[in-house]
Amino acid sequence: MRWRDVLFKLYNFVFYCKAKLLSHNAFGSSQTPSKPLEKTTNHSNNLLDLPCITSKILIRVIMKLKLLSTFIFLLTSFFCNAQNTQYDIQWQNTIGGNNWDQLYSITPAPDGGYILGGYSHSNISGDKTENSIGGVDYWVVKIDSLGAIVWQNTIGGNNDDRLCSITSSPDGGYVLGGYSYSNISGDKTENSNGVADYWVVKIDSLGNIVWQNTIGGGGDDYLYSITSSPDGGYVLGGWSYSNISGDKTENSNGSSDYWVVKIDNLGAIVWQNTIGGNGEDQLYSIAPTPDGGYVLGGWSNSNISGDKTENSNGGYDYWVVKIDSLGAIVWQNTIGGSNNDYLNSITPTPDGGYVLGGGSSSNISGDKTENSNGTYDYWVVKIDSLGAIVWQNTIGGIDGDWLYSITSSPDGGYVLGGGSSSNISGDKTENSNGTYDYWVVKIDSIGNIIWQNTIGGSAQDWLNSITPTPDGGYVLGGYSYSNISGDKTENSNGILDYWVVKLSPSNRITGKLLADVNQNNVQDSSEANISGIKITEASTGRYTFSQADGSYSIGVLIQLLTL
Repeated sequence: MRWRDVLFKLYNFVFYCKAKLLSHNAFGSSQTPSKPLEKTTNHSNNLLDLPCITSKILIRVIMKLKLLSTFIFLLTSFFCNAQNTQYDIQWQNTIGGNNWDQLYSITPAPDGGYILGGYSHSNISGDKTENSIGGVDYWVVKIDSLGAIVWQNTIGGNNDDRLCSITSSPDGGYVLGGYSYSNISGDKTENSNGVADYWVVKIDSLGNIVWQNTIGGGGDDYLYSITSSPDGGYVLGGWSYSNISGDKTENSNGSSDYWVVKIDNLGAIVWQNTIGGNGEDQLYSIAPTPDGGYVLGGWSNSNISGDKTENSNGGYDYWVVKIDSLGAIVWQNTIGGSNNDYLNSITPTPDGGYVLGGGSSSNISGDKTENSNGTYDYWVVKIDSLGAIVWQNTIGGIDGDWLYSITSSPDGGYVLGGGSSSNISGDKTENSNGTYDYWVVKIDSIGNIIWQNTIGGSAQDWLNSITPTPDGGYVLGGYSYSNISGDKTENSNGILDYWVVKLSPSNRITGKLLADVNQNNVQDSSEANISGIKITEASTGRYTFSQADGSYSIGVLIQLLTL
């Protein structure tokens, strides 16, 4: 019998509840409550709402139905496993104007809020309080700990200015790094040296410009990553097509090269190094090292030439370069398979090594030990302090999965973030909500998947940045084309918007709905599963529906389980 095809009327709805209430934090600690859980009953016409607000509850729901003139009793039991800690949405905010606004970087603020950085083409509209100065502008938005806007600043010249990276400064301000095509105009105080230049802007704690520097040569120079240096300055990383000209002191080795520039606390150049081979070398991520140097991560298709000491394994490879505090190369490693492998993010590990993350289309070949699951997969590679591979994991589904950001977790693992178009397949446990979704994957210290969450609406949603929060959660930042749908609770303001999502620790309540006709507390072979029933977590209103096999799963945010 297919229960979803049965027309039934709910005559009586009774909860019998025995509960031992456990309040769990993210690491499974517990305390016993001072009073028992009170019984709660919700009524709805043809939907069965099952409230469950504890971490471990056994509930028996007895429904008396009149079905085809026969009274039948339905029984369901479920167990809420407090140890199955995962992360679910606590809050979200869609921020933008009437055009397109793309968020690329998030950094924590000292007061518990966050600084969002990207670029905007919107005029005054929606959340945007200033008109565009040129084509696209740097758009910096300060939000509080709950995602509400505190202040914002639109910074740019009369052409395109694209903000890609933000780091905090010791005085409570921030340094913005990206690239600019603008000449003197608007907020821009220097002309372009070539086509696109590195553009570094220092702002104070309220978003006001303190100083700026336009750095580049006669060609295109794209700044994608900025990090603080121990002496109060900053190290800039991107790639350059320029030969000696403007601020550039070395010719290009090939088409494009890694270009690393050290500046002091006022933005003046201290040193620089052009690093590359005879092909294309593009630097996307910089991480400081314990000895005062830096590890550079990006991708390369160069063979042995210039600074490159290894041939390409395939198309593009991960290319990791360690430099000292003055920019000189210490070691390097070319890591890849027979196809394209794009390194986007690098983060230090507690043992002095590094975890690399990006996208790979390679099968087993070269350094790659697993076949691709789809067109592109997350490819996570752990290297030691000298660049040798320790372990790796290829993570993905049947379609495209692109990893853009990695951050450390308190338990020694890592949280990966990017975009996924895969449905359930390979490592993917949830279908896509739209064309691309935020895909967050937690791995342990040796690369095994602990949990994952697919977050998105009915269109494209791209996750570019993850930062940990003081309460053990994570703030996700990217951009979204989606209106209200799936996990998205607000419509788009324009074409695409900044989309900020806060994840908090939760417990997964899992269970199964079935028709226990003979009331023996066991599902006999003749007893059907019940699908399409709405199950609500009473304290927050979070809900799900039972699946075709009667199963369901819903998250309960841990910090909301208070007495």
